[in-house]
Amino acid sequence: MTIDNLIFDLDGTLIDSSEGVVEAVNYSLRRIGEPEQPPERIKAFIGYPLSQMYPTFTSAPVKELYRHFQEKASETVVSSTVVLPGVAEMLHFLHDQGYRLGIATTKIKNHVHGIIEKFQWHRLIAAYCGGDEVRRVKPDPEILLLALRRMGVGADNSMAVGDTINDVLAARAVPMTVTGVASLYGGRQKLLEARPDFFIESLPELPSVLNGLQKEAL
Repeated sequence: MTIDNLIFDLDGTLIDSSEGVVEAVNYSLRRIGEPEQPPERIKAFIGYPLSQMYPTFTSAPVKELYRHFQEKASETVVSSTVVLPGVAEMLHFLHDQGYRLGIATTKIKNHVHGIIEKFQWHRLIAAYCGGDEVRRVKPDPEILLLALRRMGVGADNSMAVGDTINDVLAARAVPMTVTGVASLYGGRQKLLEARPDFFIESLPELPSVLNGLQKEAL
């Protein structure tokens, strides 16, 4: 197997924007008179659709909560985002090795764009897709298929990389190779039960996986 292209999830895989997400979620709850939620409870849903999270907190209309969330998130998410340890160096290394890199995430496109701008990843990322650009987010494969089209590549020599079961299920549905990475937000057991092709504890281990595949292909 030869892998030439890599499509990354964003939150919990490349970056941590949990501080801004927690602030925006609790802001939206306060706006409708609901109690705030503990940060750890909110973080467990990062990387999943807001429509999946809010019903566990309240019976209020998700549409209204979503509107309030985005109102605050426009101020907090990009500004609070930090790159996970070793990720920036790894992205530069993989790009310089000739891999084509993309991003496919449930985050809205404006936030993805802001994060790429903040960390000056324009040279590294060939294409990116946000969750508001597709009708169905992960675990549906639509966003990965869109990323493949924008990158101008096929699935056979591409790998998805993400930290949740939804990343694995979406890749399986394409179908394409997938590597699971342990998430700082939890959900490890579910991720392993989805049986990704490869599993790593942190993203800087990814080049070793790719090197192994290259040697097998020789």
